[in-house]
Amino acid sequence: MATSISDIDMGATVWMIASTALVFLMIPGLGYFYGGMVRSKNALSLVFLCLMALAVVTLQWVIWGYSLALSETSSNPFIGNLRHWLFLDVEYTPHPNAPTVPGIVYAVYQCMFAALTPGLAIGGAAERIRVLPTIFYIFVWTTLVYDPIAYWVWAPNGWLYKMGVMDFAGGCAVETASGFAALAFYFVLGKRKGFGEEKWEPHNYLNIILGCSFLYFGWFGFNAGAASLESGRAGIAFMTTSLAAAAGGITWVGLAYRVEHKFSSFHFCSGAVAGMVCVTPAASFVSTWASLPMGVIAGICCFYMVEANLRLGIDDCIDVVAVHGVGGILGVLLTGIFADKRVIGLDGIESAGGLINGNGRQLYVQLAALAASAAWSFVISYILLKVMNYIPIFRLRVDPDAEEHGVDFAELGEAGYSFMHDVVQMHVDKNSKRASIASSFHETASIQHPHKHMPMVKEAASSGNVTAASVTPPQTSSNTCAYPL
Repeated sequence: MATSISDIDMGATVWMIASTALVFLMIPGLGYFYGGMVRSKNALSLVFLCLMALAVVTLQWVIWGYSLALSETSSNPFIGNLRHWLFLDVEYTPHPNAPTVPGIVYAVYQCMFAALTPGLAIGGAAERIRVLPTIFYIFVWTTLVYDPIAYWVWAPNGWLYKMGVMDFAGGCAVETASGFAALAFYFVLGKRKGFGEEKWEPHNYLNIILGCSFLYFGWFGFNAGAASLESGRAGIAFMTTSLAAAAGGITWVGLAYRVEHKFSSFHFCSGAVAGMVCVTPAASFVSTWASLPMGVIAGICCFYMVEANLRLGIDDCIDVVAVHGVGGILGVLLTGIFADKRVIGLDGIESAGGLINGNGRQLYVQLAALAASAAWSFVISYILLKVMNYIPIFRLRVDPDAEEHGVDFAELGEAGYSFMHDVVQMHVDKNSKRASIASSFHETASIQHPHKHMPMVKEAASSGNVTAASVTPPQTSSNTCAYPL
């Protein structure tokens, strides 16, 4: 495929820049989506970590990530070279994957994909993970897991690319990789304290809807950003994304209604995300109608996977394994079934299509891609997490007292909601007065020093919203940590 500067199209360039901005919105959207699903004492840390993932991966992408993941000059079938480290020669000359836009535009667009993926993965460790080790993990995981898988699937000389895998926007490198990395988190870190003993519900449904809306909106750029405007494949990707989300959301709501006899905004958001995850690898390879059964299948399978995790006692805190792991697997497999050579041929690309075109071999290629991506992500993630846990400064899990009282105060020294700050500050002031009378420095506390004694703010169980809180006075024992909830 030609990559001449003379082939650059301004319309395609503007669309990819706009799509980059859309995918960027998915990152804070993911933070709000996750933050609404957990308890209020842990919400802020998840939004913060999603934004930190953007910052850390941007640095990694410029230093060597882009060159390792998408180098067009490497002859190695497994990993790229350092030809473009520090973005050397990443300027106007197009990349073979996007021959009508400047190379720098395509590189920045792909950076957003790389930044979103570890944000998805760390959701598997929500409510029990330390910030500093997570930042280190994001940098290393992106280098060792995301970059190789992206190279296999998308780089011109990647072994899966040459095999003919169909993965348009990240079924392997983004969805499957993040889902199995989240599973590795579960096996290394274990369950949250109190899991299976207490009834927990999302603390803020409005934040879930807000986050889902950002994800829904940004996913149009995620799936359609690299598709051709001229041939109409961008429009197809746009419509398949919308239809799969609608089908997944309605399916999930219907299944939940059979059990709860209530409609739920949370269930709709989960189903919509599952539908979009499933259609991601197929977005511009299938006809519009195919995204309907893909969304329905994803809604059904992911819904029952969530139920299965609960029955098996697997603490998939934010359903990363159930939605992104299972949804990604379904998407890659169903792409092998529904890929339509007529749609792919709109860009002048010769393809045998999928099973609906009589090409059964494509299913075997898709299975090989899934097996390699899932195995690589899980094994490397597991080893990395195990090694980090042997190094005290990189130990991932917060201590039990900090976990009970909240990661937000334990790691950030901040509250996600002003009412929590007011309640805590009131008791901080009381403690300070007591301390001055007793002349005991060790009994004072402040928001900026959460390692000192703090009151415990208890949320009403199963409230479904942040409406009320009860306060337990701070403990006086020197062995008791008292971070607010």
